[in-house]
Amino acid sequence: TMVSSRRLCVVLAATASLLCASATSSPHRGFTCFVPAAAPGLGLRSSQRSAACSSAWGPGVARARGRSGGCLLGVGMAVDQAKVDTLVKKVQDAGEVSAKGSSKIAKALKKASGTPTFGVEFLREEGVEPHKLEGASLAIRRGKASLIVVDTTVDEHGVEDLEQFVKEQATAKGNFPGPTPVAWRGNIKTVEDVARAAATGCDAVAISMQDSGETGKELIKAALVLGIEPLAEVQDKDEVESAVEAGAKLIQVRFASTAVDSFKAFAAVSLRKDIPDDCVAIATVQGRQGGPEIQYAGQMTGAKYNTVVFSSMMNDCRNVNNERYVAYVISLMLSKKSQKLKINEAKASRDVFSAPQGWGDSSTHV
Repeated sequence: TMVSSRRLCVVLAATASLLCASATSSPHRGFTCFVPAAAPGLGLRSSQRSAACSSAWGPGVARARGRSGGCLLGVGMAVDQAKVDTLVKKVQDAGEVSAKGSSKIAKALKKASGTPTFGVEFLREEGVEPHKLEGASLAIRRGKASLIVVDTTVDEHGVEDLEQFVKEQATAKGNFPGPTPVAWRGNIKTVEDVARAAATGCDAVAISMQDSGETGKELIKAALVLGIEPLAEVQDKDEVESAVEAGAKLIQVRFASTAVDSFKAFAAVSLRKDIPDDCVAIATVQGRQGGPEIQYAGQMTGAKYNTVVFSSMMNDCRNVNNERYVAYVISLMLSKKSQKLKINEAKASRDVFSAPQGWGDSSTHV
């Protein structure tokens, strides 16, 4: 028995040596249950920090340490580049011809009855490892949110978060409630970025008119050509006019300033009159404030914004209280209770949602 064990160890050691040697000589050659250190993105977990992990694609992605104990290669690398190239060519072939684009999200957000709608943004907290989000996606849909914005700029794994939301919402097709539209927020700055957003199955792509500069109009037109709705982020009247001129119908007021929330709420109310009536006026309110977000959201709906998006509303879905919190706030906003009662009820329920992630604090900003 001892001899057999020794022989087995020798065989295993020899096999491991052969695999490593072959991977070194042919880094793109794959083996069952083995991921070469420099292999292209396959959506598999590598046991080492690989070159693929360090170069994982993400538009405008911020660099950060990968998860410990291995790297999950990003969905950005799993997208068929040939498909992306085809979409880019489609935009190029369209030239200056204007495209009407889809209006699915616009219709979902702007109710004929005038009833306001609400959106939820997921932005994984810095330092929190990627984790399963299917339950959170389901909770948002059941909670009657009308839009999910997924911010992928936290690190190189952010695009994995987006993929999970897109896949889970797709399972609701043909059911009631149906899929909640998903918008990608990822520092989109090139036509290829827009094409990649379309290739991942997103319904909309967020385009910052300030960050994109002169190319903002081009990106909006590209989105329209590819059949996804451009969500134009604006901060002043000039940016509103530029986005509308390019064909955007989803106009989201979102300030990059670190000013106090009360000032930003005042500025958003003042800017509402500059958004045309045939567009969807979307306000942004910082989530997880434990009451004040209800107040500011009320100010936005009072100013006739069609939709309010709670930014950074979800940041760590490993705790079920995050899902309960989102469902609670959305249900509270959709209720017919008075604004004062809503705010007081939210403040009184702090202890109910006292998860380790908490309700957030006023130091965060939109």
